[in-house]
Amino acid sequence: MEPMSDITAHLTTGAVVVYGLEWLKRAGWCRLVSADTGALNRLMSGVAAALMAFGISASGDATTGWVIHVPSVAVLIAGLWEFSKQFVVQQLVYDGIVQKAGRV
Repeated sequence: MEPMSDITAHLTTGAVVVYGLEWLKRAGWCRLVSADTGALNRLMSGVAAALMAFGISASGDATTGWVIHVPSVAVLIAGLWEFSKQFVVQQLVYDGIVQKAGRV
């Protein structure tokens, strides 16, 4: 991936995850995520970063069933760097935009 595309991809997915978690905090129906659950929020952010960085996905439907797609071990090992970058970007988006805006 070209460096500019890489940066754009990480910023975009980082913003989607951060704002998704913020939406869950305000939704009220998801009691696991709130402004008071900082460690759990970071854990969820880490899981989201891992899913994106490692390319883990699911496909299927209720009638045929679901399949979780996990790449090879070599791809997962290479994904550690992508995971690190994605998690840091998500934290930077949160710290730099959401938290500074007072929407904790």
